[in-house]
Amino acid sequence: MFIASKTAFNVYSKFNTLRKYPEIAPLFPTKLHAYYDQTERNLSRFGRLMNSDEITEKVKIGGVQDGKSLKNHWNAAWISYMLQLDDWLLKGDLHHIIFRKLALQRAIHARLMNAHATIKQLVILGSGLDHLGWLFSDKCTSFELDIEPMISYKMKLLPTLNQKVHLIDFDAMNDSLEQSLTLDSAFNSSEACLFITEGFIDYIPRKNLQSLLSQIKRLHPENEWISTHFDRSLLSSKQRFFFELGVQITGEQLQTNLTKEHIISIGCNNGFVLVHEWAGLPELLDKQTIPINSKLNAIEKKVLNRKNMNGCTIMHFK
Repeated sequence: MFIASKTAFNVYSKFNTLRKYPEIAPLFPTKLHAYYDQTERNLSRFGRLMNSDEITEKVKIGGVQDGKSLKNHWNAAWISYMLQLDDWLLKGDLHHIIFRKLALQRAIHARLMNAHATIKQLVILGSGLDHLGWLFSDKCTSFELDIEPMISYKMKLLPTLNQKVHLIDFDAMNDSLEQSLTLDSAFNSSEACLFITEGFIDYIPRKNLQSLLSQIKRLHPENEWISTHFDRSLLSSKQRFFFELGVQITGEQLQTNLTKEHIISIGCNNGFVLVHEWAGLPELLDKQTIPINSKLNAIEKKVLNRKNMNGCTIMHFK
């Protein structure tokens, strides 16, 4: 297959497009834009419309060369129309994508830049094609864990790897988190870590989540955890239908829907206490960064002015 997680690729594609809009771009640091500019160039070399078996083989053997045969045939003029269609099917999704990326980026930055912070390592579970490990690799040692096909694919797309970014093959359904991390010589079990599960806990069974959290606290008692949470029961019937249909089309499987109270309880049972949460984009923007409405185009209005999708929160546990 072209990519191990089509859902991860979908999130990557939407955010990569949205972050370029003039009133959205300043919300994110220059280094983040550099990451997507470079991965986009690498991705265009592969092309998105090639036969999936051919793509897999070319990535596997490293035989990807620039050329017309690998050209990306998507017409950029259609991007805005596709995003508007996507938002019509699942209202608030574009806002949700920007909200969660901005909230995570700022929350992680705050934890690492705190003068009294004890966090020395960053661990991203189910990292997909995201930028977090690379973005913060100059501030602490970063580990990205995902299944082997995704790790191999991402290594082909990444900009020049910072030596502090470590990609680890990890299957949350079958592998031990403790073993996967401690087998990497760069991981220091005597230093506290910040663990990130962005868009991850919806795709693993409850027993696996419990096991992961238990292992995180065993690794170090001061480890912290930041996670996205999406309570599907709070969506309208139309929103829930299109969200679950979209996941089903990708061939992936959602697990039992857990409420925020369920997540807090599971965290508490494994030594975690909720210390902060964010539920909407306005919480992250000050008056200086809120654009004048008259200057916004249609997509920017959808992202910056609309309320977040029901049920979306970012939670920080210690």
